[in-house]
Amino acid sequence: MDNIKFGKFIREARKSKGLTQKQLAEQIHVSDKAVSKWENGAGFPDIKILEPLAECLGVSLLELMQSERMAEPQIDREEAEQAVADTISRSKQAEEWKRRMWKVRLLLGACACGVLYLVCEGVGYLAGQNEGRFSGLMSGTAEGVWYESPVLFYVWAGILVILCGAGAVYLLWKDGSIREVKIGRHKVKSILTILMDMLVVFLLHTYLSNIANNEQQLSMLPEAIPVNAYITTADGSRQSGIFIKDDLVQGLLDSVYVDELKMDVRLKAGIDRVIPGQWNTLNLYLEGVNRIEALGLIKESDVVWNTGEDAFFLQGTEAKCIVSQKLFDRKGWKLGDKVTLCQWYYYREDEGSPELFANPLRTVEYEIAGYVDMTGAWNDQFVVPPDVIVPFHAVRNAYAQEQIPFFANSASFQVADALCLNAFKQEMKDLGFQSVSPTVPDDSINGVALNVNDAAFISTAEHLRQVIDTVRAFFPFLLLLIVGVGYLITLLLLQSRKNEMALLRSIGLNRRKCFRVFFMDQLTLVITGVVAGSVFSVLIQGNYGGSSVLAGGLVGICYMAGNSLALWKLLDVSVMEALFVEA
Repeated sequence: MDNIKFGKFIREARKSKGLTQKQLAEQIHVSDKAVSKWENGAGFPDIKILEPLAECLGVSLLELMQSERMAEPQIDREEAEQAVADTISRSKQAEEWKRRMWKVRLLLGACACGVLYLVCEGVGYLAGQNEGRFSGLMSGTAEGVWYESPVLFYVWAGILVILCGAGAVYLLWKDGSIREVKIGRHKVKSILTILMDMLVVFLLHTYLSNIANNEQQLSMLPEAIPVNAYITTADGSRQSGIFIKDDLVQGLLDSVYVDELKMDVRLKAGIDRVIPGQWNTLNLYLEGVNRIEALGLIKESDVVWNTGEDAFFLQGTEAKCIVSQKLFDRKGWKLGDKVTLCQWYYYREDEGSPELFANPLRTVEYEIAGYVDMTGAWNDQFVVPPDVIVPFHAVRNAYAQEQIPFFANSASFQVADALCLNAFKQEMKDLGFQSVSPTVPDDSINGVALNVNDAAFISTAEHLRQVIDTVRAFFPFLLLLIVGVGYLITLLLLQSRKNEMALLRSIGLNRRKCFRVFFMDQLTLVITGVVAGSVFSVLIQGNYGGSSVLAGGLVGICYMAGNSLALWKLLDVSVMEALFVEA
């Protein structure tokens, strides 16, 4: 059955009965819009409505199915059966088309949601900065299952979009109305469209990979160029043998920006007891450190350890020690022996004076955890190497128990997150550290200034940020360029197909349907080119932060936007003019 012929027959029969579309619709219990669609050939009534429709129009059911008045009421049985079969088939096709369109809308809706999500995340990835740090959502790689990894999550989302889009195209392709234009008829133009899409995807992938690569370099910069800091006197002349107040020490310990903090405090000591007046018995240098790296060239592997011991005890408060090999051999000690040490601390009567005095702290019995050869292996801050090494916090606790103000003698560390230098410096300023002023001499030995070696890091980081910002600034223009490319390429390649558009219009397809035919044609080519271009880009350049998924999605959207504008413009062609030129 022909929809156009069927619609024309209904309209003529309705008018002959003097009925309006609304009146007819009320009698058969449908909407007037449904009647309008039937008469315009845009739809077909359900098979259950045919009999009451025929009664309202005053025609026989057979006349309604054949869409023509019959001069002879008697017809051949086979013709009647064929007419009924055609009607049932047409009704089933209409129902099938409705179901197919529902599936298409569902798939396209899922595809649109996925594309919108990817685009929003991609734009946020390109434009996002959080407190001076590039967030780079798609550049992270988390461990664990697939949905905990941003890159894999976006890849799966991209695959879902492609599958939903491909499913919708397949269902629409089964509809006869979009098979009026065959891609195979224009192989050269189709191949050119696919190659152009592949090229645009590759170029955008290169652009996004450049951003992701620079951002990755920026995130790895703290590891490549570590920022070291140390406490000095106000003029920066000394960084060891100084007096750093306990509240500053605690601030460094509590800071999230301080990493690998190394501190020491030096005491005088004597074995067993110190005889007043016989100061030669106070002949040992005792060094409290929180990490063995604070000793400079000495490494954990240089120490001969007692069974089950290692350098970790220096971070605690246990009464254990490492002694110099020279002292260990001279005294004839053994690993695990316990040694009683009388400890004396240094102090100043005037904080503005460098003159030092000593007072007894407390006597402690230490267990020998290991010994090491310190000859020529100590740090530059030691005028003479220490004889005994004990935990820094054990000494600090002894000061607190004796209610004696504690001072560390040196402190150095790495900035844990160099990308947050401004926040780190503000925190240090709030703690009470000041900037180094080399032009103002300072005779005291107060550790009050913070020296941060960040010049190389800042220079490199600023360069990378400028590169990223500059490249990102062109992103909106790049998207507009892709829209323009889609517009121009479609306009040029489809110029020769104006006659096809005119022919489709001439056989009854309205402007919207004709647009859909060519749009689906181009969408199939674009999806093919985008997928091929994404795979090609990954194989050649790798997948920096999921850039292939983002590049493919953006190219598909922007290119089809330009494509749609070009198609709409081409549909402005006059049907008669196009057919006349073709003739």
